[in-house]
Formats: sequence, structure tokens, C-alpha cells
Amino acid sequence: MQIVWTELNHDTIFAAVEKACGVKLSNVLQQRNSYINRVYEVEEEKSRERLIVKFYRPGRWTMAQINEEHQFLQELAAKESPVIPPLKYDDQTLFQFNSIPYALFPKKGGRALDEFGQTGWETIGRILARIHLISQEHESSTRITWRPAIATRHHLTVLQQSAYVLPDFLPALTRATENFIKKADPLFNQDDFILLHGDLHKGNLIHRPGEGVFVVDFDDLCFGPAVQDVWMLLPGGVEQSANELAWLRKGYETFRPFNSQALTLIPALRGMRLIHFAAWQAIQCQEPDFDRHFPDAGKARYWNELVNELDDLL
Repeated sequence: MQIVWTELNHDTIFAAVEKACGVKLSNVLQQRNSYINRVYEVEEEKSRERLIVKFYRPGRWTMAQINEEHQFLQELAAKESPVIPPLKYDDQTLFQFNSIPYALFPKKGGRALDEFGQTGWETIGRILARIHLISQEHESSTRITWRPAIATRHHLTVLQQSAYVLPDFLPALTRATENFIKKADPLFNQDDFILLHGDLHKGNLIHRPGEGVFVVDFDDLCFGPAVQDVWMLLPGGVEQSANELAWLRKGYETFRPFNSQALTLIPALRGMRLIHFAAWQAIQCQEPDFDRHFPDAGKARYWNELVNELDDLL
């Protein structure tokens, strides 16, 4: 993937953006933090308006999947959910530079939300319920279905086909994951599945002065149980997060019923997350900065702990 990213430089980025939006840019080009994709801030020469151009990692999503994300963001924004949809030019939001899909967004900065009290939790509950009200109207998706028999089996296949797992641990990892799928998948009811953010943690919430809390980064859009968009927000397990969960639920139920029974899925969702992250590492490990960002990944201790945790989860 390094070879693909080397195609992006000052000239090619400017050419791609100007081709998409039909506006000449100034010389401003600032790279923004993004490990998976490549994201840059640019500036329109005449208006001095700042734009964000996001080049999506080739091979991670199809064009149809990215378009679904864009259409969902536009749908949410049209119904006044606090999200940041891509900009549209000639009725398009998605473009291509060679093999790299890219999109343009308005620059909208904000402050990260680290800790918040009852009012903050209730606000997030209301926002999430409003998003899920729209999500539940989608009966299918081009995105992955978030249940063990589909998503986790796919991630296991990625691990088995890679050279990332230490050979001594592959049989144990396969056994533990297969057992996890066998136990966890019957807990899921696909009749309850909706379109999800998929990776909703505090890092994907920002506060914009005068506008409130926004939900960002819908890259991991998927189709699954609504509780997937709840559990990663909590500061601990259900028992350790009773107050936060009660506050979030209070806000959520302003707009949509909260399915308390679905909280029993959290251990299974945590297991899915562990295997998903391992598969993600198997794909990302060839990146030049990978070892610096994840110094303990892929070592014997990591695989041993992963297998043990999967065995203990359910």
C-alpha cells in the first residue's frame, strides 16, 4: 500500500481536488492525523474557505460501500442529526485519483469529548437515538453484517490467510475463534439489525462551540444490533457503568425505545472487536509506522492473551 500512497504529493493532491470541485486552490496543504486513510486540509484561493480532502485506503471498501456511507451521512444531515456529510459536486460526493477513492468535506473543527456528566450522557443518548431512528429504515446494507457467523468468520479468514499470526498460535486461535462463533452467533437476532456507526467511542464525538456535539468518522459503518453503538462509549462493563448507562438510556428513550435485553450481547461484541482488531493488524502490519504505533502487537504474549480472553468471554 506504500506504493499507492506515494502517488499522493502536493501536485497530485491539488490536481485531484481542483478537478472535483472546479475551484482553484491556494498553496495551503496540511496533512491531518489519520492512520488508515490520508487526509489533508486545503484552501480555496478566492474565498479562503478551508476544505478537507479524504483519500480512502484502496481495497478496504468498495465504491458502493463508500457511496452508501456518504448517502447515509447526507440523509442524517437532512434530518438534522449532528454529522458532517461530504460535499457534493455535479451530484457526486465520491471521486477517484488513479486507484484511490477520495471525497471533500467542509472543515469543521471541534473539541474532543473526554469526560462528561449526566447532561452530556443524556445528550449523547438523544443524538444516538435520532440516528438510529433513521438507521432502522435501512433493511439491508452493502456493508458487513455485524454478527459472529459473518463478520468474525471473515476476520478469522483474514488472519488464517495472513502471515501475521505466529504459526505456533494459529491452531489455538482458530479453535478459540470457532468456539466463540459457535457460542456467540445464536445470541444475535438479525430481525433487530439496523445500520450502525459501528465504531462509536468517545474519540468519534466532538463538541463544536455554539453547535453542540457531533458524531464523526463513519468509516466502519455496518449492519447489526443497535447496542454496538452503545457499549464502546461506556467507561467500563455494564455493572461498572450503571450511572452512565442510565443517563444515556434516559436521553435515548426520548426518541426511541432502548432494548435493555440487548446489553447481554456486550461480551460477544467485545469478542468480535478483539478478533476484528487482530485482523486489522494483520492488514496494517506492513505499514512503515506500524511497529511504532503498536509495539506489542503480534508477539507471543499478544496471541496467548487473545486466545485466553476468547476462551473466557462467554
